[in-house]
Amino acid sequence: MIVCHCRAVSDRVIRAEIEQGAAVEDEIIERCGAGGHCGGCLPALQRLLDQHDRPAPERAPVPVPA
Repeated sequence: MIVCHCRAVSDRVIRAEIEQGAAVEDEIIERCGAGGHCGGCLPALQRLLDQHDRPAPERAPVPVPA
């Protein structure tokens, strides 16, 4: 899905930059340009950053057969 329409940057590209260490909006802007023109996608960039920082949901332990 295109997140930044000004620069035609998809969520995949943004997520990849986050995985490679971009931790704040300014780093995403610097790395791929998303958010650096009109700023309309900055809330979406922040949501993607917030999702990445979320710990994985805890799963119930799988019972081990005796």
